[in-house]
Amino acid sequence: MTIRSTPLFIVLLALTLAGCESSSFVPWPPQGTGGLAERRPSTDARIDALQQRLFRLGERNARYYAAAEFQDAELMMIRVRRLSEGGFPEDCEIEIARLKLQMDKIDRILAHAPSSGKGA
Repeated sequence: MTIRSTPLFIVLLALTLAGCESSSFVPWPPQGTGGLAERRPSTDARIDALQQRLFRLGERNARYYAAAEFQDAELMMIRVRRLSEGGFPEDCEIEIARLKLQMDKIDRILAHAPSSGKGA
């Protein structure tokens, strides 16, 4: 490569890389909402069941009566999905156990809430 062809090479390389960037546009998720691991259906039925339990807790006003605990549970759910999709089964099992304990804690809080929807 000579000194004369170096600027031409740099321009061609830049154009090639720019073409790669724009050839397959996949929209980025909104800031702070995670990536594909949180958006795809899980391959583990237990994780889907935990997601449904978390959704039911939200329907029982856990965001109001146990706001901090519910936020922690949502973050744990994201972590469980990431570990599962990432192929870390031992770490995933630990996070599933922690998430179940957190959900039990939310259930106890909601049992004392005036209109949590339990038994209604």
